[in-house]
Amino acid sequence: MHEERYPGERRGLSLFLESLLPVVGRELGRDSMLHHCIRRALRSMTLQQLRHARQMFNNLPRELRTSLSRGLVSASAPPRGELLEAYSQREPAPFVCFESETGGAEPTPTTVGIRHELLESSEVRVLVRPGTLPSSAASSLREIADMIEGDRRLLSDRYWWQRDGGRRDRDGAERS
Repeated sequence: MHEERYPGERRGLSLFLESLLPVVGRELGRDSMLHHCIRRALRSMTLQQLRHARQMFNNLPRELRTSLSRGLVSASAPPRGELLEAYSQREPAPFVCFESETGGAEPTPTTVGIRHELLESSEVRVLVRPGTLPSSAASSLREIADMIEGDRRLLSDRYWWQRDGGRRDRDGAERS
């Protein structure tokens, strides 16, 4: 099959492999079979070669795949100084924070509370730590959705303002 299975398949595979190539070179060496296969696929840009390189990555032992995936994420992180500079320009904003720890032997109950963060403004933001099992993340998100459906006040600024005893303005600033 020499046609794209979905729109943008060639572009998506090439972007993934371009990001993966330096990580593979650093972790496995430039003489590794995967490094060679990725370079060849990126040179030819044929779907067959791109898919083959991705399949080689998928066939790696889980621990190695996880290590390379972590390398992808950490390689794309901006330097700490840049993040701190960007955060110093922002005002703290209140967010309703749902937290669930899924990594332990027993899942912990989801907690909910108001928290002030220096994040960019968005109505809904979901943060999931890389390496989390997709089934655990999906389960936690379903639990959070059920909590919101069960008590819609959780997303009300008035609810949190009253719960805090009115000590904060509606925008979350401390009142004197």
